[in-house]
Amino acid sequence: MISDNAFAQEVRSLTDTAFAVAYLILGNRADCEDAMSETILRAYENRGKLKKRDSFRAWFLRILRNESYTLLRKRRRLTPVEEMPEEAAPEGDSAGRLDLKAALQTLPEDQRTSLLLQQEGYDLNEIAEITDVPVGTVKSRISRAKRALRAILEEDHNGKEAI
Repeated sequence: MISDNAFAQEVRSLTDTAFAVAYLILGNRADCEDAMSETILRAYENRGKLKKRDSFRAWFLRILRNESYTLLRKRRRLTPVEEMPEEAAPEGDSAGRLDLKAALQTLPEDQRTSLLLQQEGYDLNEIAEITDVPVGTVKSRISRAKRALRAILEEDHNGKEAI
């Protein structure tokens, strides 16, 4: 079993990445904090089930992903449709261009998550383990995400009026 100090150290090293993953799923800070807290608690309670310490990152992020989706499902059940905010149009800069963050939000969640994890330095096998899909699926998601972002950003750039 992983020691308390080692557990705390591993969690601290993953905080930024974990928060980014939760934010991609949940979309607001308060829910991300709830998901993070619940994930840390569940991971700590189940740390004896972790077979290899070098699998901690993938194991922890899989728990976070599951907790985030659970919270998302609960939130959707509790929020009446008429009280849900309307989707705001993506904000652009003064030239009307979409920024990268807005472009990322147009991607399906599975593609955003895979792309973010790759950008955070996770290899394809780790991403597959975290997202619980085959490596080939991860490759496809990342490829589609990059292609879609490229198309969105090129379209936005080409549609911009010359000054």
